Amino acid sequence: MSEVFRSTMLVAPGTLTVATSFTHPARGRVDCPAHSLLAASTRRIGLTPNSGALPAACLNYHLPQATTTVFAVSYEKPEGGHHGLALAAHGADPTAMAIAGRQIASWRAVLRTRRLLYVTSPTTVSGADGQMPGTAVPAQVAVDAAREPVDASWKSCGCPSVGVCPATRNAHQALRRFTERGDEVVVVGSSATGPAPWAPQSGHGIGGQPVAVRTPQEAATVTVADPDRLAFVVTPGSVVAEVAAILKVLRQRYPRLRGQHPAEWCYTMENLHTAVASALSQSDTLLVTGHGSSPAVRTAVAQAAQANVTVHDVTTAASLLPQDIDVATITLVDATPDGRGRREIGQAMNGLGPTSHIRREVHSYPEPFLIPQPSTAR
Repeated sequence: MSEVFRSTMLVAPGTLTVATSFTHPARGRVDCPAHSLLAASTRRIGLTPNSGALPAACLNYHLPQATTTVFAVSYEKPEGGHHGLALAAHGADPTAMAIAGRQIASWRAVLRTRRLLYVTSPTTVSGADGQMPGTAVPAQVAVDAAREPVDASWKSCGCPSVGVCPATRNAHQALRRFTERGDEVVVVGSSATGPAPWAPQSGHGIGGQPVAVRTPQEAATVTVADPDRLAFVVTPGSVVAEVAAILKVLRQRYPRLRGQHPAEWCYTMENLHTAVASALSQSDTLLVTGHGSSPAVRTAVAQAAQANVTVHDVTTAASLLPQDIDVATITLVDATPDGRGRREIGQAMNGLGPTSHIRREVHSYPEPFLIPQPSTAR
């Protein structure tokens, strides 16, 4: 419901009042969760906004002596109550009146029912040691090296640094075990956070040194002195689906290929890639909040480019524009250290139409009753 009211409240010429809530003559109290977006867009065009609740009973359709005009839009929430937006301007200030009318019209145009799909970096860790998901760790964020130095919040496998993940240890042990028995070794896949300290360089031959094989194309060119003595180790942080594609090529060429047990692989990035791909396949746009570059952010931005999904870099909620969210389904990844970006965007979306907030997660972990147990020595 879009309306224009007369009001007895005082608004100084050259300013606007952005309602944090107002009392509608028929609908009663109307909360304005998206008022910060309205204030920010008003500030960007050079007018000073003041924010606050519009006094009760100050709005009416017919107040001939009133000096203030209020432009408002509101909608009825499915669960009851009302949300909306409102801007008040001095009636004798034509510039402020025109700006207020245009601002409400621009945000009113994007009011709609939405789904907001949240995909976050892992906050639980599960690994080959049988640890089950559910162990919470503190919020983590890794900063993009192009902006600030990268911190140590993420392991090379993509797990939070404060969690327990044996993937790197397992890879080291497997590499040493195969090397000591005289095997030629390929290290397949690529790390979530760049090359691991022990990772070899890619190449086409194996002269006693491990060789990195990051793609099926590289797997098709690897040459081996003894096809019966080729082994593989999985790089921690690899996407398991990509590892499987590489191993398929290697096994076709070298049927006696042996390798690191799948129970020792880390599935963090596989889970994250699957969750992001699922969300983006249903989304019209991707919002990235904050300045950080967590595994979820890097994964989402890369996949969005491949899927031709529009990406909006929203450093703060106040930088969100109407055209950024004029869609029905949005995927959001948050790079703020404390999750503030996700909360602010979610609250603002509530003020721009009935919004469903869905968290998309994928978990892979060993089936407990099928985990191999060590044999009892006699």
